[in-house]
Amino acid sequence: MSKSLVSRFPLVVWWIAAIALVALSQFAQHELDTLYKLSQFPVNFFEGQTSFDAAKVKAWYAVLAERGTFGTYVWVQIFDYGYMLTVFAAFFTLMAAVYRSLPVTSWARGIARAMILIAPIAPLFDALENLVSFVMLADPVNFADWLVYPYSAFACLKFGIYLLTYLWTIVGVVIALVSALIGLFRPRAQHAA
Repeated sequence: MSKSLVSRFPLVVWWIAAIALVALSQFAQHELDTLYKLSQFPVNFFEGQTSFDAAKVKAWYAVLAERGTFGTYVWVQIFDYGYMLTVFAAFFTLMAAVYRSLPVTSWARGIARAMILIAPIAPLFDALENLVSFVMLADPVNFADWLVYPYSAFACLKFGIYLLTYLWTIVGVVIALVSALIGLFRPRAQHAA
């Protein structure tokens, strides 16, 4: 992260960009979810990606083959890369907005600076997970069982960073709001004294 990049634009620009890009990312997720449902994959995204169980994954792929929706599921994996781009942009701008919202002297600024780097890594793990899935999908019946370990590990790292990003957004915004309120009332209290 370049500190000058985050400082280059006013806070309101970061928040407008963050809100717009989060909305775009949510729209992309909705479209991805719709395509996933069309694939009739037998379990939800989270369970399917974090099973660490080759036998289960092969059984799920067999269900897709039986239903004739295997090709649709492959398209889910391809479309996911577009979704990843929206997540990257949304998370970067959101973390920059939170960082810029915090007082310069706040202890939370260090965490916020780190989150500008950490949050956008989630789609990187998603991309790695998908790369492994393409190897598995190339031979859905006989892929090497050990492939589920990096596949599910990348998925767990992705979901973990998603959770951390959402939690930090809430905490960071609360800290920024409380700091702003304290700043509003402090001058009045000093004048009253």
